[in-house]
Amino acid sequence: MKYDNFKEHKIRRTKNLSFDKPEKYRNYLSKDFHERCCYCNGSEEVLMVPFHVEHFIPVKAFKGKRDSLNTDYANLMWSCPKCNLSKSDKYKGDLIGNSQIENELFYNPEVTDYNDIFYRNEFGAITSDDPKGKEMITLLKLYHPVHMLSWLIEKLENVHALLKKAIEEETDLQKKAELEKARDRIANIHMEKIKAFRAAYKNKFKDNANR
Repeated sequence: MKYDNFKEHKIRRTKNLSFDKPEKYRNYLSKDFHERCCYCNGSEEVLMVPFHVEHFIPVKAFKGKRDSLNTDYANLMWSCPKCNLSKSDKYKGDLIGNSQIENELFYNPEVTDYNDIFYRNEFGAITSDDPKGKEMITLLKLYHPVHMLSWLIEKLENVHALLKKAIEEETDLQKKAELEKARDRIANIHMEKIKAFRAAYKNKFKDNANR
């Protein structure tokens, strides 16, 4: 059952970019992708690890056939390390007969609104009713609990911000004290989840044999 949208932003590419190395696009990718992984929607601020410049059509697939894809901005994505490593060199398509930026195994996050493919269920897990979307969840390991933790951390941050605002506006001292206690509880839970998330993110994802 759908509980929440997958993401809240739109990818907007900076126009007319052309560099000789993929890494030179880093700052533009971060900005254009709203500092979020294009696949799992994880936040750079929460992850606190360097994101990767990821090739939607992987290097192994295009090398020697369409080498221009190495620095074509339309082929470069902003990905967290986990999603980039999970996606790896997975590719299906026709590089010679098709000049588009397409990889049949994955929806292009710039072309397809992932809100039409994915959503969060009541547990915060990334879910899809779309056949290709379901396969992407398996290929990218989006089923891993670390992606639920990332979502939960952001929800806790939102609640903390709302409580902080309510405290500032409250004039009743007793109600203010109750709000402050709630804010402190949320802050403690948030810190616990952050620690658990970052510890889990450092560990290698294990394949789920039941999937």
